[in-house]
Amino acid sequence: MVRERAIDLHTKERRKTASSISGKYFPALRIASLFLILAVAMTWGASSLSAPQGDADAGETVGQRFGTQSSHIKLYDPSTMNAELDATRDAAIGWLRCDFAWFDLEYTEGIWNFTGTDRLVDEAQARGISLLGILGTSPPWANGGNRWNYPPTNMAAWRNYVHTVALRYRGRVPAWEIWNEENTHAFWQPKPDYNAYVALLAAASEEIRAVDPGATIVMGGVAGLDPTYLDKCLSIGAADYVDAIAYHPYAETIGEKGQPPEATYWPKERLCRLIVDWVHNKVAQYTSKRLQIWISEVGWTTCASVPPGVDGITQASYLLRTMINYAGTDVSRVIWFNLRDTHENEIDRYGLLTREFASKPSYGYYRTFMQVFGPAVAKETGVASFSCTAPATLEAHCFRTGDGNLVLSAWKADDKPDTLSLTVNDPSLRDPVSINPLDASASPTPGVSRDSKGKIAVTGLAIGKTPVILRLDKVTVTSISPRQSYQFTYSQSLNVYGSGFQPGASLRLEMGDKVISASNVKVQSQDRLTCNVGLGGAAPGTYDVVVYNPDGSRARLASGFKVVAPCGTGGGTALLAFGAMLGLISAFGSLGLREKRRRNQT
Repeated sequence: MVRERAIDLHTKERRKTASSISGKYFPALRIASLFLILAVAMTWGASSLSAPQGDADAGETVGQRFGTQSSHIKLYDPSTMNAELDATRDAAIGWLRCDFAWFDLEYTEGIWNFTGTDRLVDEAQARGISLLGILGTSPPWANGGNRWNYPPTNMAAWRNYVHTVALRYRGRVPAWEIWNEENTHAFWQPKPDYNAYVALLAAASEEIRAVDPGATIVMGGVAGLDPTYLDKCLSIGAADYVDAIAYHPYAETIGEKGQPPEATYWPKERLCRLIVDWVHNKVAQYTSKRLQIWISEVGWTTCASVPPGVDGITQASYLLRTMINYAGTDVSRVIWFNLRDTHENEIDRYGLLTREFASKPSYGYYRTFMQVFGPAVAKETGVASFSCTAPATLEAHCFRTGDGNLVLSAWKADDKPDTLSLTVNDPSLRDPVSINPLDASASPTPGVSRDSKGKIAVTGLAIGKTPVILRLDKVTVTSISPRQSYQFTYSQSLNVYGSGFQPGASLRLEMGDKVISASNVKVQSQDRLTCNVGLGGAAPGTYDVVVYNPDGSRARLASGFKVVAPCGTGGGTALLAFGAMLGLISAFGSLGLREKRRRNQT
């Protein structure tokens, strides 16, 4: 009974919230958008951005920063819960945002029900999924007999709720978000109140810090951005109680000055990057703390009959563009709303999956993002250049993975078709393969050429709404065995190890203008080849080991092989040894002459 009531109440408010584009249910967001336009305009006019930047966690890959949401998963039966968690794991999604609503856990004072949350924490942990738990709502006994979206009037009871939940899941739920969209009437009645919210936030923070100091505390994600509300919260000390600021930049809640009406639902990549900078600067006005930025909700519904609905492929394309765009910023977490369509109604079709667990294109696109971009460790800015017919709306992004591969993507921010050309100035990269965003399958990229120095050029790629994805695998030489041989060795067998070796590869030892070409080169696998080198008469010294692939890519192991002169390790030692040999011969000759004279005298 309690569970059914909770789902019904949350669902009704979500329906109202999601209809905000018309302003019928949610006029506050329209006002927030106007403020945002002004704020971003101020950012554009600034000569520089000097705010301290809140970094994503050091050492994290791109994939570790992204997640999805299932608000009420704790209320589902075990079979449904496990199916959602399996789908999350199978797409390599590392984070799941969900509520630990007070309304559900302690609907009657002193009577706790942790059945669903205990199961959820256990099952998520077993699959390697991190939870972002939302602490919020309040039961009638703690808020003056009102509905769940009224804040508590009993602050001691609120503290006890937060303390109890944080202690129970200490070390197992790594992050807690305090309330949700507290800047809206839908989630904070009778009307948003930043003073009341920060007081609630402060109390929650104190309780969490007391029992689980390692947990990340996130300010409740504000709907849209709402610069005025955020500014007021920060002005009375909100930054003192959190590790991260969160907001929900749904396309229908943020607006860029000068954009045509039909652009309302585009991902607005440039604007989203400017908002990140604006938030950093806004935080810096009130604190020197390095607060992270979390996008704790963003998404598009596939209910195309109700704005801002889109078709399935458009949802998938906008998802991929949004994720790639934020991957190039220092935003610490991005949560897609939602994992699954949870209710059959006019708007709630934000899921990667249908209510019946059928995959939408967006599920495949999300999985491809995790597979291709997930291993990336850094944004790459200098190795590639891009051009198209209308460059003002070109979005192009490059990343390096931990093993040196390059992954890049390009599309048009206005969804219009265009033709892309690009160059990649890194001869250690193999020819690019094109990645299908739906299933991550790879195919040769058309229009590829190389110059004599190995620089790659690609021309004539069609781009538009859906991102083009290219992956260029790095060729490496990591070691060689043996690492040295003598100068006059007739034929030395070598084992060479690395990555990206292609059938038909060649190998050379290079020392300045001195080159020794290998013979009998056999590529045993992509990470091992064998060959022979003849060193007769080769100059002593240290040589680079260079592998050349048929596609023009190459890899170099600097100072990887040494040619050693006989009886020593260099020309000077060899000359000294040669002098010693002459001296020895001379000595033997002298002894022989003396012996001959002695015999003649006798």
